[in-house]
Amino acid sequence: MNATTGLSDIDSQLAITSPSGINLTLAMFKSKEGITQQNVDTFEGVMTFKELADSFGIEPNSDLVDEKYKRQRDVDTRRINGFKNYWESSKATVFPNITIFVNEIDAIKEVDLAGKTLVSASLKPESSRLISDGQGRTTFIKWLLAQEQMTEFESHTIAYKLIVTNTPTLTCEKSNTLIKQLFSDYHSNIVKPSQSISKYFDSSTPFSRLMNALLEIQLDDSHQLKDVISLNGKIKRGQVWNFVQLNSLVQKFLKVTPATANKQLADEQIYTCTLELCTNFLKQIFSQIPFSELDTDNYLAVHEKVMYTKAVFANALGFVGRSLLDEMLIDYKRTWDELSLELILKDKLDRFWTTSKVTLNDEGKITIIKGTERRIGALLCRELRIYPCTELLA
Repeated sequence: MNATTGLSDIDSQLAITSPSGINLTLAMFKSKEGITQQNVDTFEGVMTFKELADSFGIEPNSDLVDEKYKRQRDVDTRRINGFKNYWESSKATVFPNITIFVNEIDAIKEVDLAGKTLVSASLKPESSRLISDGQGRTTFIKWLLAQEQMTEFESHTIAYKLIVTNTPTLTCEKSNTLIKQLFSDYHSNIVKPSQSISKYFDSSTPFSRLMNALLEIQLDDSHQLKDVISLNGKIKRGQVWNFVQLNSLVQKFLKVTPATANKQLADEQIYTCTLELCTNFLKQIFSQIPFSELDTDNYLAVHEKVMYTKAVFANALGFVGRSLLDEMLIDYKRTWDELSLELILKDKLDRFWTTSKVTLNDEGKITIIKGTERRIGALLCRELRIYPCTELLA
């Protein structure tokens, strides 16, 4: 949009009305929130996918409207593809509620119910509206219902929060300020869950199910694998790695990405064999890791001092396991018992790691050189007399 574009033109581009041109009847509970101090009304309700798709448009992206006039972030392909993948892979889809601004509604009837006010109202087709949170979900739902033989999903529902500004339009200063501030409030102060806990809670794919099943491995009489792995990403007493690091180790061992793993593990027989393979490998690895020394009051100091707790070492063990597996496939006499790792006992301060160019001694401060997992893997293979896998030879 050029600098000479008039405000009336901007208003016309940002004034979103009903795509279908029909009234939308709403059944909602009247709510009371802090924003109502700004002379607005708030409601909570549920609508069907079809009602959402038919009655609400999407704010144009910044290639069509100058970004300085935008009240929402652009809807990009990556976000929509994420919803498509979620819909296809999950058997128990649930969408968070969306937040919608409208400039006006026509109340039809109010009823007291269980101490709350149930409101029946009409949203006229010419009334202004803007989805302040949920444009990606709405775009996906519109796409879903546009596909052939998808009418069965028209009756699916999504919850919404409705904010009525009681203004002539949603492009006035008051409405713009409220809409932008709410977007900032929703997104600026959110603390996202750690990758570890997100992966741990996920059971929607074959690979995520495999990783969760591996956590049940019995390491000894008193420890399962999940006892020595941080599931929320924050290392506590007695824990070796976080769940993301364990995921990475297994990927290196299996020579897969999550995407390729999901394709292969969709076959139940392959899944069962892979679970057994990973179980035997991880049991041997943890029989060599002296994780009991982390079960102490000064566990953080120990965790920092030893080498085996580091992410690069976990990845290296994945490569070593892959190397031995390749050998076992051509020589059935070789077993996991060969993974007797004396190098695990060398802590980060050992000169061996400095001379091997794994760590750097900067005036007494020892730091691990980034990207040395392959070097560590090669050193371990040399110690164990295992021919390194192709990833370690690159």
